[in-house]
Amino acid sequence: MKSITILCVCVALAASFGCSCVSTVERVNRTPAACREDFVKLNPDCAHGASVLNGEIVRGMSSREVLASWGLPNVYVVARTSPEEQWIYYIKDRESLTMLIYTLTFADDTLQVWDVDQKRFVGQSVVSASDLKPAARTSTVPDARRRR
Repeated sequence: MKSITILCVCVALAASFGCSCVSTVERVNRTPAACREDFVKLNPDCAHGASVLNGEIVRGMSSREVLASWGLPNVYVVARTSPEEQWIYYIKDRESLTMLIYTLTFADDTLQVWDVDQKRFVGQSVVSASDLKPAARTSTVPDARRRR
């Protein structure tokens, strides 16, 4: 019960943000290092403890190990007709106007494979909700004609 509580706390903290054999998310503090350390301490028999500590994913990891290593995905995809599920992580780079999209595929609660796509935004910018400012109230109707 205690390990589930710690895992939930770690996941909650993480929410406030061709494949090789190992991959690391290219963003700072996706899952805080302290949460990854707590996960490994509470699960000493974890097969991929070293990878979790380093914030890496490895084929064969359980979904709990991936959650501890990378945190919650941006998108979670499940199909009724398939036993597989996909987790999608987006990583934005404002300077180069690119976005990395990691698609992780799980079967039977085990990470099978992942894909990495890179999207480049030319003549555009990557904007988050925090970048948007509320628009000033404007009206095209003259004050004399406005209903009161």
